[in-house]
Amino acid sequence: MRKPTARGAAFGYACALVTVLWLFLPYGGYERLLEGKYACFALLTAGYLAATLCTDRRELRQARRWTASDAAAAAYLLASALSALCSPYGAQTLLGGTRRDGLVTLALYVLMFTLLSRYLRPDRRLMYLTALSATLCDALVLLQLRGGNPFWLYPAGLNYYDGDAAYAGFYAGPSGNIDFTAFLLALAVCVLTAAMLRLRSWALAPTVALTLWVLARLGVAAAWVGIACAAVWGLALVLPRRWMLLLSAVLTAAALALVLCYRGENQTLIEASLLLRGKADGSFGSGRLAIWRDCWHLVRERPLLGGGPDTLWLRGLEPLAWVHDGSVIPSDITAAHNEYLNILVNQGALALAAYLALLAAALARCFRRAGDVRYALCGVGLLCYAAMAFFSISTCITAPYVWLLLALCNPHEKNEKTLLKNG
Repeated sequence: MRKPTARGAAFGYACALVTVLWLFLPYGGYERLLEGKYACFALLTAGYLAATLCTDRRELRQARRWTASDAAAAAYLLASALSALCSPYGAQTLLGGTRRDGLVTLALYVLMFTLLSRYLRPDRRLMYLTALSATLCDALVLLQLRGGNPFWLYPAGLNYYDGDAAYAGFYAGPSGNIDFTAFLLALAVCVLTAAMLRLRSWALAPTVALTLWVLARLGVAAAWVGIACAAVWGLALVLPRRWMLLLSAVLTAAALALVLCYRGENQTLIEASLLLRGKADGSFGSGRLAIWRDCWHLVRERPLLGGGPDTLWLRGLEPLAWVHDGSVIPSDITAAHNEYLNILVNQGALALAAYLALLAAALARCFRRAGDVRYALCGVGLLCYAAMAFFSISTCITAPYVWLLLALCNPHEKNEKTLLKNG
């Protein structure tokens, strides 16, 4: 029997990420979602590693160029491992807390990035599978917004509109928390819009329109921040002209001026306007500002190495509270609600510097090679992520797709032609 190729294994794994992992719904509904998603991600990744090891050894031993992104990813993992080694929380840094974002998970991210960047080739089929998953996700969310309980995801007798009443937060879609669902939909709509414009794949237009409508219904502000950032700074990627960067800077300045002068009724824009004028309140951003302030105090305790991967929940932050039937119920803080700050407080400044270097190297490569469709699409997606990360939580539900984008724009072969352009 013919052995699988490393490229075939990489493509199969990428397809599984954008379909199986995204749409996977574990038995037990939303109460077991994160646990189920983590198991799904771990099993898919273990299967990919096993398939790669079974490929032709000569293919695996082929010389590859070492890139700046490889060095940054390795430094990020090394700094995280050093953080875990020096952490006062010992073995709890390996798997982490309830989000399972410990050192083992971080190692899986870096390992999948390293292998995918060497063997995964861009392919239109990935783009259309992403569109299919986004459409199915949209359909599920719309059913839930009509008060339905498909697949019994909510506990018996409850639906979407019981959020922040019978339970903390709002849940919809196959990603659970609407922040995670909106995160993935925003990434998808940015990449698919860029593909639609660069490749003239107008068949993607219905998915893009439907996804934008669903995002409007969910009302997650962070997703719109990401889309706006991708729309403004992605101009130089979708329409690769040098002067587009100047236009992006002008549009950004104009947007900031409009927010600064905003006097309307939208609460998110009101808070942004007050922040730009130096008037901050801990309640801003659904309490995010208070969490950021408390996390910053912890950063000053252990600035270089942090408390250890995914150990914020152990560091004594005062719980947030939500009200149910007149009773105040505390909710533990397990993440900084800002991915950059989360790395800083958990893994320290060394890990954050390496992660930022990885993201910056990928974006710089995308802008330098914007004439290649691969880099245009990945760059737009990474711009969206870079903005959303200021307000989001890293989990195995969302992070694999960021590492997938990073891998796709980190090629290891000279003069490689993109299949998106020719396929």
